[in-house]
Amino acid sequence: MCGRTSCHCSLAVYQKATSYFDENLNRYVCPSSDQPPGHEFHPSANIAPTQFSPVLLSGDHLSEETSRRVIRPMMWGMIPPWHQGDHKSHGLSTNNCRIESILSSKLYSGRLKKGNRCVVICDGFYEWQTTKGKNKQPYFIFSPQQNGLRPEILEDWNQAGWSDSKGWFGPAPLLMAGLFNEWHSPENEIKYSYTIITMESTDVLSWLHHRMPAVLTTDEQVWSWLDYEGMPFRDALEYLTPVKNLSSHPVSNLVNNSRNKDSCCNKPISLKKESKSSLLMQAWLKKGKEESFEKKSAAESEPSAKKIKSNYS
Repeated sequence: MCGRTSCHCSLAVYQKATSYFDENLNRYVCPSSDQPPGHEFHPSANIAPTQFSPVLLSGDHLSEETSRRVIRPMMWGMIPPWHQGDHKSHGLSTNNCRIESILSSKLYSGRLKKGNRCVVICDGFYEWQTTKGKNKQPYFIFSPQQNGLRPEILEDWNQAGWSDSKGWFGPAPLLMAGLFNEWHSPENEIKYSYTIITMESTDVLSWLHHRMPAVLTTDEQVWSWLDYEGMPFRDALEYLTPVKNLSSHPVSNLVNNSRNKDSCCNKPISLKKESKSSLLMQAWLKKGKEESFEKKSAAESEPSAKKIKSNYS
């Protein structure tokens, strides 16, 4: 499953990070950006369902668009097309969609057959590992990186370069296959929302959780999933295969609270517990330093005291 992601960059950065090579133009092109009213994206290292995050879709969905790909913020958690009332009150868990039942689902099969395929953009996602007792240790899962780049470091994204001849030189974003819906309220309010497709985990993640997102690792996979007019949905599903290479590191329990937007949420922590003897040694050394400091302070203050006494005798 996938219940929390990190999207701490601006839309402008994600446009560059998801650029693609256009054979007709013979250069790299950035997706255009489209942000409807009420769909504001607020970068955060802790994105939860019902919040908005960047989604990539084919420009064919927008008649006025000339770009082949478009980034549009959408709400995480698909709103059923038949739902009436407040868009958050449908009561269904729709942030994930199981690939095994996608064709039999009343909600998802209709979106799939209609061509509402999208690619969810993020720095990485979080998963929790059950440990001893009731505690769960969160991990940050992300795409393998090159040249020592770190997706959890915002500066690595902001300082990265881009050119139309070579494309993006920064951290590799994590791209996940999804479905989206255009929902109309009784008052004709429009909300775009999405779900992330999940599948059985491979060995790369089964130690952590039995489910994982359908991660897209090549531009061929991305375009095959987005090209709903040229790629029939059954063929597109064949492109969703379990990824065999992901990176991860443990993170702080800060991420457990979805209201906590601290930038430290996706930063690595050490799980190494120091032994009792090591802790006792640290305490003994600390005590020795404190005693030494006290003696030194007392020795340094003694001559001043004598001097003051002689001046006033």
